[in-house]
Amino acid sequence: MYAFTVAPTREAEPGASRLEARLINDAWRATASATVALPIPPPCDVPNPAHPLVAWDPSSGNTIADRSPNGRTATVQTGAEYVNAGPTGSALALNGTRYLRTTPTTLGYLNTATFAAEVKVTTTGSYRRLFDFQPGGNPGTDGVLIDLTPSNQLRFIGAGNGVTSTATLPTNRFIDLVVTMADDGAITVYVDGQVAGTAKVPDGGIIGCATRELRFAADQDGGQRLTGELDRVAIFPTALPADQIVGWQTRAFG
Repeated sequence: MYAFTVAPTREAEPGASRLEARLINDAWRATASATVALPIPPPCDVPNPAHPLVAWDPSSGNTIADRSPNGRTATVQTGAEYVNAGPTGSALALNGTRYLRTTPTTLGYLNTATFAAEVKVTTTGSYRRLFDFQPGGNPGTDGVLIDLTPSNQLRFIGAGNGVTSTATLPTNRFIDLVVTMADDGAITVYVDGQVAGTAKVPDGGIIGCATRELRFAADQDGGQRLTGELDRVAIFPTALPADQIVGWQTRAFG
């Protein structure tokens, strides 16, 4: 009995490969071959798809509890102020200095993902962060970010590339914003339950293996701050299908 163990390297391409084994003796030889699949293992842990990665409902105080099982509590940088607005009637005022930040955490490997927020944007003319889990200047190979261009187009940087979507977000009113990334890299942007634009990144998934702060409304250096108002926020380790975009809040908060 002969046993062979074959494992892919990090450089291996996924798919089928032909393997051949040969046994040779002075008097005989035997050859056998088989086609086997060599899947590439994920670079770090894959989150449980049954739970959100994070779920925040800022309504009072400087500390925002994470309603997911992951304990990613957020702190309001520079102190919180709330307004009677938004779908829940209480929203965090983003005055250009405030933003949400966690202690250093890791998101894991995300082959698919959904980013959702009830948000009001009140300015244009500069780049402004929404979700941020990426060092400044990274091309999308380490973490992920979602921001707005000066003309309010939604931009996605992650899964190995940065792309500007065809979606332009409205200003000066609350919107129900949902951004999904499918396993083929297709980005779909929904505003108030309707498709507002699309984009495409490679299909390698988001490498969220590093440990850093997860932020909303500012980058990792505290810049590119968003001005407006924020109600509920969540990230899911799955791409919500179109018929589950409306009502993501129930999935996140129960």
